[in-house]
Amino acid sequence: MVSAKGFFSFFHGNVLVLTVCRALWSFSTSISGPYLSLYILALGGTPVEVGWVNSLIIAGMFLYPVGGYIGDLKGRVKLVAICTYFYAVSHALYIFAQNWQTIAIGMFLTQFLLFYTPAMNALMADSLPPSVRGRGFATTMALPNAVRIVAPYIGGLLIAYFGGREGGGLVTAMRIAYAIALLEGLSVATIRLKFLKETVRGDTSEPGISIRSFPSLLKKSYVSVLESLRWMPSSLHFIIVLEILESFFVSLAGPFWIVYATEVIGLSPLDWGTLMLISGICGLTLSIPLGYLVDKFGARRVMLLSLSLAPISVFLFYLSSSFLVVAAALILLSVVNTSVAPSFSTIVANTIPKERRGRSYALLGDRGVNITTGGYFGGGFLLFLPAAVGAFIGGLVYEMGAGLPFIILMIALVMCFFIAFRFVREPEKAAI
Repeated sequence: MVSAKGFFSFFHGNVLVLTVCRALWSFSTSISGPYLSLYILALGGTPVEVGWVNSLIIAGMFLYPVGGYIGDLKGRVKLVAICTYFYAVSHALYIFAQNWQTIAIGMFLTQFLLFYTPAMNALMADSLPPSVRGRGFATTMALPNAVRIVAPYIGGLLIAYFGGREGGGLVTAMRIAYAIALLEGLSVATIRLKFLKETVRGDTSEPGISIRSFPSLLKKSYVSVLESLRWMPSSLHFIIVLEILESFFVSLAGPFWIVYATEVIGLSPLDWGTLMLISGICGLTLSIPLGYLVDKFGARRVMLLSLSLAPISVFLFYLSSSFLVVAAALILLSVVNTSVAPSFSTIVANTIPKERRGRSYALLGDRGVNITTGGYFGGGFLLFLPAAVGAFIGGLVYEMGAGLPFIILMIALVMCFFIAFRFVREPEKAAI
C-alpha cells in the first residue's frame, strides 16, 4: 500500500509554488468571475453586450505563440513572473469602470497579457514525473479548487451585503472584488519570481529579446506554430478538433449560466454562490481519487466516462425549475470537469517531449474539454478565435431564446464524446 508521503512525493519545488499561486489567484478571481455577466448588465450592457465583451478573449491569441516560443528557447520563469505583474495591474480597469465599454477594454487587456500561460503550463508538466502525472495534475488542480469553491459564495455574500442587484450594490461589491484580485495578483507575481526554478536551459545561439528584435521574434513564433502542427501525432490533432469544438460551444453558453439562473429559474446571486460552493465541495472531494484512477486505469477511459456525463448535466440545468435541481446539475458538472481535466492534461503531457511543451501548450492549452459556467478564458492559440466567435454568437442566441444556448451545447458535447471515443488514443510510452 502506498503511503501518503509516497503518494504525494511530487509535491515540492515548482509544483508546490505553482499550486499555491494558483490557489491564491483562484480565490480572488472566483469572487468576481461568476458574476461578471451581471456586472456588465449593471453597467448598462445587454445580453448581446455580455457576449460581445466575452468575445474579446480573442486578444489572447495574438501573443500566445510568442509566450510558448520564448518559454522553450529562453526559459520559463522570468517570463511568467514579469507578465504576472502586468496582468495583475490590468485589473484596475474593472475596479474603476463606469460603463460596460470599460469592462470590454479590461477584458481585451487582461487576455492580451496572458501570453505567459503556455510557459507556465510547460513548467508544471516539466516538474511532474510521468508516473504520477494523473494524480499530480489532479492534486495541483484540487488545491486551487478548494479555495475556488468558497470564493463565489463570498462574492454572493458581498453582493447581498451591499444590497444585491438593486441600487448599485452589485457594482460596489464587484469593485471591491476586483481590488482584491489586483492585490493578490501582485503577491502571486512576487512569489513566482522569487521561488520558481527554471527547468530548461536558454538557447544562447538565439539573440536576446529587445524591441528591435521583436518583429523577428514574432515571425519565428508564428512559424513555430505551423512547425508544431506538422510535428504533432494524429491523436493530438483530434484533441485539437475536440478543444476547438468545445471552446466554441462552451463559450456560446458560458456567460449565460448565471443570467439564465437568475432571470429564468429565479435564483439570486447568493443562491448561485451557494450552488458554486456545494458543487465545488463535491468536485474537490473526488479530485484526487479521480486523478488516481487516471494513473491506474488510463487517462482515456476516465476521459470518456466524464465526456459521457457532460451532456446530461447540461440537460438537467436546462430543465431546472428549483434550487435543488440546479444543485444536482452543477454537482454532476463538477464531477465531469474534475475528471476530464487531469485525464486530458495527462494525455497531452505524456505525448509532448519537454523541449516542445511551451510551443505545444501555446497551441493546445492544458484544460481539455472543460465546461465552464462563466466566461471561457481561452487556453491555446487555436482556441481563442472559436471561443470569441462562440461568445459573440451566444449573446444573439440567448436573445432568441434563453434556453437555446444550452440545447446547442448538449448536442455539441454528445458529438465530442463520439470524436474522443473514435479517435483519441494514449501514447504507448510517456514523454519525460
